[in-house]
Amino acid sequence: MIRKLLIFSGVIFLLGWRIFLSVNAKHGDMYNNISWGRMAYKLESLAGFYELPKEVWSHSRPNQPPGSIWLHLSSEYIYNSMKHLIKWSNNKFDIFPSKLVWFWQDHGELISIKIFSILADFAIALLLYKAGGRGIALVYLVSPPMWYNSSYWGQTDPIVAALALWSIYFLIKGKLARSSLLLGLTLITKASWAPMVLFYLIFFIKKYSKKVLNLLFVPVVALAVSWAFHPEANILWWLPNLYLERILPGETALATVGAFNLHHLIWGQMVNHWFSGVLALIILVPLIIYSSINLIRKTNPVNILYWSSLLFWAFFLFNTKMHERYLYPVIPLLSYLLVLKPTIKLLIIYALISLVFLFNMYYMWYAPTIPWLIGLYTPGVLNFISLVNIILFLAFFKLKSSYVKD
Repeated sequence: MIRKLLIFSGVIFLLGWRIFLSVNAKHGDMYNNISWGRMAYKLESLAGFYELPKEVWSHSRPNQPPGSIWLHLSSEYIYNSMKHLIKWSNNKFDIFPSKLVWFWQDHGELISIKIFSILADFAIALLLYKAGGRGIALVYLVSPPMWYNSSYWGQTDPIVAALALWSIYFLIKGKLARSSLLLGLTLITKASWAPMVLFYLIFFIKKYSKKVLNLLFVPVVALAVSWAFHPEANILWWLPNLYLERILPGETALATVGAFNLHHLIWGQMVNHWFSGVLALIILVPLIIYSSINLIRKTNPVNILYWSSLLFWAFFLFNTKMHERYLYPVIPLLSYLLVLKPTIKLLIIYALISLVFLFNMYYMWYAPTIPWLIGLYTPGVLNFISLVNIILFLAFFKLKSSYVKD
């Protein structure tokens, strides 16, 4: 009973801490998310949402999949519902704290747009807890890079990570319908976890070859989530085109901006050189083939987590179009890997890459303003951190002898 009370108290404290952080910063990305949610809220129908002209958008046109738009729409519903409830309560009950009206008016929209990312942190911690990693679950919740991303920045990275990790969890447990459903939700919410699909399919087919029909949940879920945006028979063509023409290209070409990786080490903070794409192919294609062969040879839970971690890390270090946040998937995957097979070496790598990730996210945003820390962001230090990131990756790759032999 006491342990449960302590856990509950800890969860409430960490949730309160995240909500406190959420109202103290508004990254530029939030303007996009809020504007997309507002527009979806105002429209009588979501049909044609992505086809609206540029002029109607106060910021960028939507470049995220339908699942993300549903999230932002839900946030707008939460904000407006709470606003009406608070005003009604304030008018109805004399004892109601009137200051809450002004608080919600000033901060409610920011809390609402970040709340799903905040809750996703706890969803990932719950997975780690259920998998047997109580200590790692706590570490994950108190880890500065995690709450900085979800609560201070307010990105949707934790939401997609939670969906993807629970999909892997259910895959390992053999609950294939749930796993496929969550994978579908992952891909239709954001494309950032798409590299995981190959290893997911290898694991699925190797372990459950007689139950492959469960994979149909992936496209069915994606189509169901997207239907409101294009309720026509040609949605089978519309959705892939949406990804190819709007979502995957993003707002830049080959540009790598602010990511402490190999391209930063060679070219500097912003990379849009044609050879960066060639270099990415030279490194990543053989690595993907090598990882896939190893996973096919030894298909087990530890291996899918190890090779997935390695792949996402490699994508961040060597692929084009990388930004500071794109290292995110490595952290929850390593957390899960630490639960299944903890080692001191992996724990050290985990701690160091978490610091690198935090240092990278702070770059060019510099919030909160910490003058002495900002002063560290010199070209020499940035190159050093990029090199450290590569060295940590190579150290993790060297661990394969102890992680893939089982």
